[in-house]
Parts: sequence; C-alpha cells; structure tokens
Amino acid sequence: METFKFAIPEESNGIIIENVSKLREIEGKLRELLYKENYAETIVPTFEYVELYKSIYKNIDESTLFKYVSKDGKDIALRWDFTIPIARHYVSQQINKIARYCYFGKIYRKERQHKGKSSEIYQAGFELIGKKGIEGEIESLSIMQKSLPIFGLKDLKIELGSASLYKRLCELVGDKETFSNLILQKNISGLKNFVEERNIEQKLGEFIVKLPRLNGDIDMLIQIMSTIHDKELLDSMNELKTLYEKMNMKNQDLFDLAFVPNMEYYTGIVFKVYSQYSSEAIISGGRYDALYGSFGKETPAIGMAYYLDNILKAIERAGEKNG
Repeated sequence: METFKFAIPEESNGIIIENVSKLREIEGKLRELLYKENYAETIVPTFEYVELYKSIYKNIDESTLFKYVSKDGKDIALRWDFTIPIARHYVSQQINKIARYCYFGKIYRKERQHKGKSSEIYQAGFELIGKKGIEGEIESLSIMQKSLPIFGLKDLKIELGSASLYKRLCELVGDKETFSNLILQKNISGLKNFVEERNIEQKLGEFIVKLPRLNGDIDMLIQIMSTIHDKELLDSMNELKTLYEKMNMKNQDLFDLAFVPNMEYYTGIVFKVYSQYSSEAIISGGRYDALYGSFGKETPAIGMAYYLDNILKAIERAGEKNG
C-alpha cells in the first residue's frame, strides 16, 4: 500500500501548480468575452445516466465512459460532455427563442492505452441554440476569432470542413467504416483499391482518391467544385464558400474536404483550430441541427469547445521555444 501514497492514476491530470494563474487568466478573459456576447454561464451535472448517452450517441463507445452502479441499480457515468445536459435544459424550458449558454469545467473520457492523454479534460465552450444557417456560423466563428488573441499563440490555423459533405460521401460509397478509416489514415493507395473494388463512378472515384490532399485555400475549393456534379456535395461546398466570403477570412484559413467529424451528431459546418505547439486541436466545434430532436424538439444549434489543457501545453511549449 505504501506504493500508492504518492502515485497518481494514469487517467488523472495530477496537480497543476505552475500554470494555474495562466489558466485562470484565460478563463477570465473568455468569460468576459462570452458574457459580453450575452452567453449565460451554466453549471451542469457531474453525473448522468449511461442510457442517456446511449440513446443520443448511437455509436458511443461505452468503454470511454467512467461508470458505476447507483443505489437503485442504475448505470451512472461521469460527465462525458457538456452539449447533452445543455440541450436537455433548453428543451425542458419549453421556449422557442434563441438561447446562448457557455460553460467551464471538466469532462471525463477513458483513453485507450492513454497514449500520453489524460482522461480528465478541462474545457470551456459555448452553445448557440435556435439560430439557423449562416447567421449562426457567423456569430460562432466571429466569437472564436475574437478569442484567439487571448492565448498569445502565433500562426494559429483554422480548419473548416463539412459534416454534410462527409455524410453524403458515406452514403454514396456505402461502406462508412472502411471509407472513414482510409480517410483518417490519408491512405491514397487504399482509397484507389476501395474505389476500384466497388466500381464507383469515375468522377466521384477521382474525387475520393484526391480527398487526403484536398486541404487548401478558397482557390482549391472553387477548382474542386467545378468538377463535382452531385447536388448534395455541391451544396455542402457552397456552404463553405459562402461562409468564407461572409466572414472575409484570410487565405491562411484552410478548407479540409477530408474532414471526418469527431462527433456523430454534426450536420453542417465543422471546424478546428490548431497551434504548431500542440499535436491536438485547441478548439473544435460545429453545427448539429439534428441532436435536439432526440429530446423531442427540432432546433438548430452550433457550438464549440476550447481544450484548455491543450492550450496551456501549447503556451508552455511556445515559451520554451522562444524563451
């Protein structure tokens, strides 16, 4: 037992001391920004029923949940995300107006073999509910752009993708799991074999094989659009193009047509922000118009999360390099 007195579980972050003041500074500035934009801070439950997550996230990997059995024999899990409890709260209020919520706190997800990742993930974020289409994207991305200077990190890259484009491609190829794995691996030779084995139509097949290389600026997007004939794929790309034009984005912002959403519920625009000092995204989010239907109310919504652990690590590494 003596061994465990000074040991910390691999799943834990341990104690943060050196960066606490920086963390609180970032939190404070994010709060100030979000309050100014009329986002009400929420504190959501730490525990949820496992059945809730299973009913909403049809593809959830239960092994990522920290579970225990309650006194009444129900399976309970530590909070896996903030989106679900906020969605439940909004629907339970029986209101039909735009709502804005923000949050700060930890989520808990078991990491397979950990790979240096913690299972307690410190997040800040916000949810914009009831504002549909391009107006919602513009508001959310505008807030995100306003927040970037808070971190003091240079050369941040915004990556834009489309969940609707990804889902349409999955429909067209008919084998979502294999297709998704090949895209995530950026396996061009595997995609060639995939296209040939399924006798996929030539133009579509050529587009699929190119996907791992299709990240670039607006010129890349426009050029690819000229080769696409499927209406749903074109509509998804047009949505990206319109957002780019409305936001007056810089050329450094990348479109990634091979973007595979990390959440099944995303339905439209998806995005991530990367720093050269972090191997993982420091911000991610997107539109999820279908999720609220699980609670019986069809409502458009878009949100994003700031991964504060990744942001702190990036700031630390940037300081080491420039110090």
